[in-house]
Amino acid sequence: MKPAYELSLELENGVTAFEPGGRLAGIASWSVSAPLAGLELRLKWISRGHGGRDLKIADTIVLPQPLATERRPFILTLPEAPFSCEGALLSVRWQLELVALPVEEKASVAITIAPDAQAIVLGALPAV
Repeated sequence: MKPAYELSLELENGVTAFEPGGRLAGIASWSVSAPLAGLELRLKWISRGHGGRDLKIADTIVLPQPLATERRPFILTLPEAPFSCEGALLSVRWQLELVALPVEEKASVAITIAPDAQAIVLGALPAV
């Protein structure tokens, strides 16, 4: 029988859009049927464009000695950059992940980090 992993992230007041440098708070919860080495919260951004895809982990919070079933509050101070953006040639998207180690089971929440807490929409290039 394969071990069961139930992981979830709840963000404070359900808010998923933030100002750069803002505060992100929430609760990480899990219920697992097999022992874990640990859990991590990973704040990462993914850029996509014509040059391919790039992933960067901006912050990691280690949640040591997890019990089989638990809820832990967390608070992160968000970085100042890069801003969330969407365009035909480039996009930058942020994600918060809860990762069970060593199995790498994950739960994730997409978030926005940008001025006015709104992703920047990049305009099309002018015709040449």
